[in-house]
Amino acid sequence: MSITKDDASQALGEIDAADGRVREMRAYARAAPFLMIWGLVWMGCDLANQFAPQFALAWPIGIAIGSVASFVAGFRLPRTGAADWRYFAVWWLVIGFIVALFFVIPVTSGREIHSVFGLVFGFIYVGMGLWTGWRLPALGVALAALTLIGFYEVTTWYGLYMGLVSGGALFLGGLWLRRV
Repeated sequence: MSITKDDASQALGEIDAADGRVREMRAYARAAPFLMIWGLVWMGCDLANQFAPQFALAWPIGIAIGSVASFVAGFRLPRTGAADWRYFAVWWLVIGFIVALFFVIPVTSGREIHSVFGLVFGFIYVGMGLWTGWRLPALGVALAALTLIGFYEVTTWYGLYMGLVSGGALFLGGLWLRRV
């Protein structure tokens, strides 16, 4: 049996498509635990601030716990190359950028600070999705949209809203990506 040029081209195309799908699924599997960790951190810190506003250390403690959990989760992932440490470094650069941003642009409330974080991370997920697939941009758009809705429409229960909706969206998004 001989194979034609068209058959070979079609087979190579199918192999290439399968390879792309495998890469996409691996990227989702790698991102899922981090979305779940930070969704829980976001949820826990916002709920703590909503119901115990005197507990001012909720976010610093949550960030420390989330960072350690992310480091452990990243350490447990299979090694895929020399660039693994760069993902962790990029996230810290993003946090550094946001902190520097607050030194330049005056904010008048914790609500504004919180909303900037929601928007920045929403857009980061959209950007990451340019390399991984449509699911991360969907999560990013949802996070940014829910943040804007919360900022402009939710008054009294903003912390509860952001904790459950935004933190919950990240956690559920992580579960979704893990199961893909």
